[in-house]
Amino acid sequence: MPEFFYLLIDRPTLIAVPIVFFAALALWTRSRVAWVAAAAWVLYLIYELGMKAGEFCSGAACLKRSPLYAGYPVLAFLSLVALVRG
Repeated sequence: MPEFFYLLIDRPTLIAVPIVFFAALALWTRSRVAWVAAAAWVLYLIYELGMKAGEFCSGAACLKRSPLYAGYPVLAFLSLVALVRG
């Protein structure tokens, strides 16, 4: 994967930026899709924090991020739809 994707893996606190953005967009436009996007980003934050803490993995398995091959496209699609609907 490109280095850009590892930015959120290395610094999971940056995931708060899209969460705040989509929550603000949802409050401003009353869009349910924006709430869904914000919730999806919250779930991704929980996943990354759990991986970083070793709760969802152990040892070398923490380096394997194969669920992100499905997670990133879903987050991108939901974010794009929320932006368009907002």
